[in-house]
Amino acid sequence: MAAALIALLPATTMAEDLIKIGLFNKDAVIIAAEARGFLKSENLRVEIDTVTDSPTLLRNLIKGNYDLILNNADNVIAWAEGQGEDPQKNDFVIFLGGSRGVDQKLIVAPGINDFADLKGKIFAVDAPTTGYAIVGVYIMKKHRLEWNRDYAFKSFGNTAARANAMSQGEASGAMMNLRDDEIQKRGFKVLAEAKDYVKQYARGLGATRRAWANSNEDLVVRFTSAMIRSTDWVLDQNNRQAGVQLLLAETKNNKARAESMYEQAISPTMGFMPRSRIDYEGIRQVIELREIAGLMKPGETKAEKYVDERFYNKALASIK
Repeated sequence: MAAALIALLPATTMAEDLIKIGLFNKDAVIIAAEARGFLKSENLRVEIDTVTDSPTLLRNLIKGNYDLILNNADNVIAWAEGQGEDPQKNDFVIFLGGSRGVDQKLIVAPGINDFADLKGKIFAVDAPTTGYAIVGVYIMKKHRLEWNRDYAFKSFGNTAARANAMSQGEASGAMMNLRDDEIQKRGFKVLAEAKDYVKQYARGLGATRRAWANSNEDLVVRFTSAMIRSTDWVLDQNNRQAGVQLLLAETKNNKARAESMYEQAISPTMGFMPRSRIDYEGIRQVIELREIAGLMKPGETKAEKYVDERFYNKALASIK
């Protein structure tokens, strides 16, 4: 009788585990991971918070407001070494690969025609010692312009804020991923494209506090597994039409932008690392750029310091 009553009770499902994520913009892989059920298959749900500047992103990770972030290797390394907006060091770990290449341009305001015109000018940045600002330092150095000698940085925030600062005459240049129509409308010009100077660059990586990763190994492995499956799906060009459809919501139903976003996602030079592999060469390039900018001592730091492949390897094994 008791067994019969138990059989009549409704079946229950395990509650999904929550992971809180911070990032700048949702990319194709995290969008597909949610929409195609890859996270759900790992009994996970995510709470995603988008921010407009790197200090907010990293401070929220440090405080535990985020469990993990998807961000550039440069920000992770800078804040790990106490070179972010806040001076303390942080024990961060990269556990998941993302995209490669730098989709940024050195854009200048009206009246700037060449690099020589940038002498004595203000360069708009998100944060002066992190991110694409360091790529800008490298490009400028190639044209014999030295940071803090020939030009200065000033923090304004995200792309829109930097563009507005230039339009209002508060800055003369910035590293930005501004659309061509917006560049033309504002009267800006492109002085250089980062891809012509930096061939390998690790961005969109999964990173977190090492202590949190060690205490939540199962969550990290399951999240990594979902992201590997999602990357596999996005990079399979048989899914192109479905992938573009997923990106329409992110681009406010702008089909041309959704298609462009998808094409970049699958690009062999600017797209996602196959199987979400960790891009060691891209991390090494980030370290080298920081060395050239004078922020790190040459040859002292290896990419492996910031990476723990244990989670990725376990996730990959679970998929096989």
